[in-house]
Amino acid sequence: MRALGMTDDVIDHEIRLGCVHRVFRGVYALGHPRADERSRLMAAVLACGKGTVVSHRSAAALLGLIDDGPVVIDVIAPGSRGRKIDGIRFHRVRPPRLEETGTVDGIPCTSPARTLVDLAGTVGDWTLRSAFDRAAQKRLLDIAAIEASIDPRRPGMKGLLDLVEKWRVAAPLTKTRGKLKSPLEAKVLPLLVQRDLPPPLINAPVEIAKGRIEVDFLWPEHRFAVEADSRDFHGTAMAFERDRWRDRELMRAGYSVLRVTHKEAEHEGEAVADTIASRLAVHPSTAASPSSC
Repeated sequence: MRALGMTDDVIDHEIRLGCVHRVFRGVYALGHPRADERSRLMAAVLACGKGTVVSHRSAAALLGLIDDGPVVIDVIAPGSRGRKIDGIRFHRVRPPRLEETGTVDGIPCTSPARTLVDLAGTVGDWTLRSAFDRAAQKRLLDIAAIEASIDPRRPGMKGLLDLVEKWRVAAPLTKTRGKLKSPLEAKVLPLLVQRDLPPPLINAPVEIAKGRIEVDFLWPEHRFAVEADSRDFHGTAMAFERDRWRDRELMRAGYSVLRVTHKEAEHEGEAVADTIASRLAVHPSTAASPSSC
């Protein structure tokens, strides 16, 4: 406003008239008193000055890795900028390198990899696992970049490293063998590869008698499919009937199907992996071809 030639008295007058509205110290919204969430994030960056990025839980929400960001906005800012601004949480951590930053809708923020590292130690284990699942679903999970951002002296690194090991083999599959479509599929995928099992195709088509259907995970040479059954997509009466029809059509086409629920993926992962491993232990030629009399 000063660059436009407005003096402090004029600015104060505009504030009294309700033409501009204070969001953070030195940052104002024009015309409307209520800024939406993304406007507040950008205002926080402007309030803290050049080089500031949205970080931690605020960045995770902006990137879609968690549902809701905190009311107090997380930032990493040069020096000590932002330390005493109401509504902004200043984090005293290593400043992000250039490759650890990016933008979402023009808002500077930490990269997905750096955001996951920053979340470790600031959120619970369940939330961090869920953020990894969503990053994989969105094809944002870069294990090498996460490892490059890790600082072993920071809290929460043990849990983070456990998740890195869990996803080390699974994450590349989301870029080479198909795209995950739900957080539950992302939760199931590491179970499928944790024992050096053959990697599945992800959301792959299967030819049936009257066209084709898409299954969540497919081993075509074994004629075997795994379906991730979340309540969001499979909880209605119509979905229940549709799933029975799909199972029947897959059986007619010579495929066997295992359905895995969210509870099973979360609490019975070993049993799920055992079942899949025993099914894939059948030689492909035996599973694919009927025996002759």
